[in-house]
Amino acid sequence: MIETLRTKANELENLAVDLVAKVAPWCAPLPTAYLVGRATVVHLGWPDAVGIVAAVIVESLGLATAATALELREYNQGRRKSDPAAPFILAAGLVGMYLAVAVALTVALDIAPPLAVYAPAIFPALSLAGVTVLAIRADHRRRLDALASVKQERKAERQAAHQPNVVVVSSRASKDGNLDAELSRLQAGRRAKRDTRLDTLWTFYRDHPGAAIAEAGRAVGVSRQTVYTYLDELESAGRVRKNGNGWEVV
Repeated sequence: MIETLRTKANELENLAVDLVAKVAPWCAPLPTAYLVGRATVVHLGWPDAVGIVAAVIVESLGLATAATALELREYNQGRRKSDPAAPFILAAGLVGMYLAVAVALTVALDIAPPLAVYAPAIFPALSLAGVTVLAIRADHRRRLDALASVKQERKAERQAAHQPNVVVVSSRASKDGNLDAELSRLQAGRRAKRDTRLDTLWTFYRDHPGAAIAEAGRAVGVSRQTVYTYLDELESAGRVRKNGNGWEVV
């Protein structure tokens, strides 16, 4: 009986700790948000509504920069030497920028109110930081997509490396009608590999409209001539079209 109660108590304790661990990170920015909103109202003379918006922007940027930096750090720690590195230092710099802005608005203005004259210059810098975060995250998604494509191609190449053996076995079993089935399987693998590259090229031009052919070839891992061939196929399928600046998805 006592052991059962102890087990139940431990389960409740773990549940409570898990709940706090999930809720607390979202509540942690609230005090700083209040202080930022108060500073913009008191020291900058902004309306209350604008102060609330400013507080939300500053804290949202803080969460975004911290989450991005941690994601890039985790990627860099787990990547192979041949994989491209993620710009963790840039993301960490944006986290430092957020901290500097938060301290400036919540502490510096209380200590030195005349600095309020220069405080509005902080917000254009925050806009630039926000755009940079979006660019970093979009670039990281492209990096992950390219790595996934490379892994699929390597898997297809490993499967293709066994083709001679498969053909030999199939030729021995041709009397049983297995040759056509094996050849069909190989052709399906080649088509799947080609379709994957086409989708990767389409995704690249969706994120980089007007990109150069050489850049697209590096992203997909194929030659320039192959990129032209793939673009012709995508254009015939109505998935891309050529404009004055290059190629764009439809």
